[in-house]
Parts: sequence; C-alpha cells; structure tokens
Amino acid sequence: MSLSTVLQLVNRMSKSRIARLVIIILIISSMFGFALRSSLTAVAADKTEKADKRQPDQVISDLRATGQQLSEVLESPEVLLDPAKRQEVAPKAIPPMKKLVSLFDDLAAADERTKPQAMEAQRKLLAMLAVMGDEGSAATITRRAAGKDGAQWKATLLLVRWWQANKDAAEQSKIVDDLETLAKANSKDEQLPAVVAMFLEQAAANDEMRDRVDKIFLTELKSQSAAELTPSVQAAGKLRALAGKPLTLEGPTVDGTKFSTAQWKGKVILVDFWATWCGPCREELPRVKKAYADFHKDGLEILGVSCDRNGGDLKQFLTDNPDMAWPQLFDANAKGGWHPLAESSGVTLIPTMFLIDKKGVVRTVTARENFEELIPKMLKEDL
Repeated sequence: MSLSTVLQLVNRMSKSRIARLVIIILIISSMFGFALRSSLTAVAADKTEKADKRQPDQVISDLRATGQQLSEVLESPEVLLDPAKRQEVAPKAIPPMKKLVSLFDDLAAADERTKPQAMEAQRKLLAMLAVMGDEGSAATITRRAAGKDGAQWKATLLLVRWWQANKDAAEQSKIVDDLETLAKANSKDEQLPAVVAMFLEQAAANDEMRDRVDKIFLTELKSQSAAELTPSVQAAGKLRALAGKPLTLEGPTVDGTKFSTAQWKGKVILVDFWATWCGPCREELPRVKKAYADFHKDGLEILGVSCDRNGGDLKQFLTDNPDMAWPQLFDANAKGGWHPLAESSGVTLIPTMFLIDKKGVVRTVTARENFEELIPKMLKEDL
C-alpha cells in the first residue's frame, strides 16, 4: 500500500485512542507517525544512512512512547480550554509536550520527506504549550512570527488567543478581525490555510465566530493548499448545519432490505457512521453496544451507516457480533466505499455519530463525545 493511500485511510479515521486522549489538536501528529511507520522503516534500512544519525523508526517509537505518556495527563480536549484544568495539568503535561516538539525536529532530520507534516505537528504543539503557559514556547512563536514565513506564526499567535478566549465572543471577534486582515495580506501563503483551519476545529465562542472564520477561509485564502483543504472545510460546514434540522436517513441495508428512519418516529436514534476496517470505530463499539442494551427497551434505536468497501466483510463482522442487532445501511456501489449518506451529510471522518430526537430533529452531530449522557435525557422528553 502506498504512503498516500495509507494517509488517506488514516485521515478517514476521526481519532486513534491515543490521539483522542491527548487532545484533538494532536490528532494529525499521532496519526502521522502511525501512517508513516512502514515507509520510514524502509528508509531506516537504507545502508547509505550515516551510523550516528537517528533512524526514522526510532523516532517514531519515541513519539509513540511520549504520546502515551502525555495521554495519561491530558484526558480530553476540554483540558486545553479550561483555565483551571490547564493550570492543574500543566506541570505534568509540559515536559512530554516539549519532548514531542524536539522529536518532530528529529523526525524531519531523519527523513526530509516528513518535514512538512512534522513541522505542522510541531507548530500545533508549540501553540498548545503557549496556551498551557509555557513562556519559552510563546517566545518561540513570537520570534518566528517576526521572521521568514511569519504569516503562519502570526496566525498561530492568534490561535493561542482564540483558545484562551473560548468563552469570550467579544474578544474572539477582535481576533477574527486580525485574522481577516492577516489572510487578506497573505492570501497565497501556503502554510496559512492549515492554521486558519484549526480555528474551525474547536473553541469558537458561538456559531457566529465559527461562521466568520469559515468565510475567511473560503473567500480570502487563494493558495494551492487552501484549495486542497477547501472540500474538508466545506464538508465540516455542511455537517454543522445539520444540527437543529429534521433529518430522515434511508437506503438499502447490507442484506438488501429498504430502510428509512421515518419508521422510527417517536424514537431517539443514534446514527453511527463507521466501518469494520476502522480501528477507532471498533474501539467505540463496546460503548454503542452498551447503550443499546441499556436503552433499547426505553425507545432507543441505533442505525449503522457502513463505509465498508466489501459487503462480505460487514456481514461476517455482524455474524461475529450478534449483539449488534440494529440495521446497517450499506451501498455496494459507493465510491471508494464511502457511503453516499456520509458524503451528503459532510461526514469526512469516522466514527461520526448523530443523535436524532423523537421529533426527527438532529440534536447533535458530535454525539460520540457524550451520547451516554444525552440519550437518557432525550428519552424522557415528550414527543
């Protein structure tokens, strides 16, 4: 399997276990190391490498070990956004985060091909460190903002302020003003779009702030990298727009039966976009199965939307997991295995989970985070 194919598959997964525990901003860093393992190991075998130079697979091993160490401290994305929690975990989190910054330098030195992604991961870590209160990291960002390729680092400084002001819409409005000015002055900068996209991932004080950043990305950035990221940004906007609106999902199940959520009127529905080949999807199944066992009798229904490429694989998996008694939508003609409902809904990462209330209205498109908490509350609501 080629490196590009591996990266495409990994990018379809919305968080490995370690990356989810560390924090959403570290996802690319963790997944990048995983995706490159086979490719970098081959490079490590190159006899022309200097004996005293660290091999890529050695760096990857250290990245994983340090990431695991960090995962034991940063248990959720909320840690980054809560001042009290940041202060509490900073003494334990900062040392492994700073080690990761150094390791990404080592990775770039070990194989020049990894440099763009390694530097992107390093930039995100420096931003996280600055939010955590590490003065050295904040100084590094400020220094780089004044130098060559300064636009991406100026945007990173704004990102730090954005995270810190996640509950302050007035302050974020000023930050967005500065971001717009920066984007207009550097519309063809190739590194800037990746930073601007991070504003859309989390920490917006309200929908208006997120929509303003979305508009900046789509209208002001004109580089090739912006064009490459645009479909993902547009899909994310489409996904967010589903919340609060009626939604009916229908299509053939894996056994060819026609199905529609319209027949579940008055039920609370958990929709799980997943695939048998997706490790994080399988990791979530015990939670999903438990929710079904606990709440199905009270009116919970679950619908799987499979992004498998092979119906036989899905059927075998369901045979091996008889406690997954809920319907599974599957389209044998789906492009690349990505279900058409995933495409039309703006789902670009799996697993993604929706919760639909008794009236057929989407309550959240991020149900994966806390569906155990939301389901019993929604079941108690009147129709």
